Amino acid sequence: MQKKVRNFMKEYHMVEEGDCVLVAVSGGADSICLLLLLLELCQELRITVCVVHVEHGIRGRESVKDAEFVEAFCRQRRIPYKIYECNALEYARKKRISVEEGARELRYHYFQQAAEEFGAHKTAVAHNQNDCAETMLFHLARGTGMKGLCGIKPVRERIIRPLLCVGRQEIEAFLALRNQEYCIDQTNQELCYTRNKIRHQALPILEEINRGAVFHMTQTAAAVTEVVEVLEELADLAARNYVIDEGEGVCILEGLAKEKPAIQKAACHQILARLAGSSKNISRIHVEQICQLFAKQSGREIELPYGMKAQRIYSGIRLAKNKTYDMEAKWQNCWEVPEEGSFHIPYAGYEIHTRMLDKIPTNQEIPKKIYTKWMDYDKIKGTMQMRTRQQQDFLVIDAQGNRKKLKKYFVDEKVPAVQRDKILLLADETHILWVIGYRISEDVKVTKHTKRILEIRVNGGTAHE
Repeated sequence: MQKKVRNFMKEYHMVEEGDCVLVAVSGGADSICLLLLLLELCQELRITVCVVHVEHGIRGRESVKDAEFVEAFCRQRRIPYKIYECNALEYARKKRISVEEGARELRYHYFQQAAEEFGAHKTAVAHNQNDCAETMLFHLARGTGMKGLCGIKPVRERIIRPLLCVGRQEIEAFLALRNQEYCIDQTNQELCYTRNKIRHQALPILEEINRGAVFHMTQTAAAVTEVVEVLEELADLAARNYVIDEGEGVCILEGLAKEKPAIQKAACHQILARLAGSSKNISRIHVEQICQLFAKQSGREIELPYGMKAQRIYSGIRLAKNKTYDMEAKWQNCWEVPEEGSFHIPYAGYEIHTRMLDKIPTNQEIPKKIYTKWMDYDKIKGTMQMRTRQQQDFLVIDAQGNRKKLKKYFVDEKVPAVQRDKILLLADETHILWVIGYRISEDVKVTKHTKRILEIRVNGGTAHE
């Protein structure tokens, strides 16, 4: 099994020599197996390992015991570790999402935080072939397109999944051979959860039909992923060939209707998601409605998510945001930004995350990403706000303190006039700190004299980092 995992990691270029790998360890069989395997492969792959555990505060004493088990495991083997405690129930309630979704969001938030504190290059999570098969069945049962059949990807940005080449039985056999104990989450046995029904009822029946069912499903997922990647490239080319930007919306030219149906649908999905600023609520039915509109007479209209409206015109389809929707959605155009925490800006599709750092983490450079910035917190005056532009807004543009009006900055950067009122700005009580997607003010940049750092990260909307 060690050789299998090693070859799989090399096939997908999961790590490079010198990498520090943060291992997400719940204490369950899968994550303990992953940690043991990576420890055994450390010397051969020339990597180092550290651990993160998130205690969600859901299962009471059982959850605390899992955290204690992981802590003892790491201490015994002298593995650097971080354990975070949170309240997933309260978090989910505030955000009006399921507890499962809330717990997942918190997990990945803390994974990123731990990775930055350790200076880790990759984060390894313990999804295996059974998880991939369960995900495929879950998407298939709910209704899905090609992407839903891709299952779970071996690599997604800095997240790696070395166990996607093995099944749950192999994992349990590996641990039994080493007499290694692990935690058992009793909620994984409860059939009130959809995924547990798939795990304990659907998959066993499929494996009765063919013992290699799970393996074959993961093979299919990998094949579909390859096809989807090609399709996305063709769809992107089609979107560029057949879409005209009209400022407040776009015109999809008639020529797109002559493309192959798969390319046509994938391109329409890309166009809808781009205009909406999010793909979360864009489903197959909306894409099909757009494609069907090509066959309708001029003047026909359809309503779409995010306040979008599509209208058949002589040259194709005009797609635009409903202005009434925009006015309702922007009932609030100013949000107070906490020193540490996260919040949503619904109309823009953004999620804002902030945290304080006492110093620059070891082996980490100041982020050069468009949507992640560090600022000298002590240079910020009063309350921070995320808002749209106002009269007299300005940036500090150099170390001498020279200013530039935001309007002039937009002109110099050739930002289209129709977009300027929509661009979000981070401001304090005196001036603009950051034009989201563009630059930060010179006077808040981190220097060798900085004592406290504010990190602010923007996800969603047009932020794709």
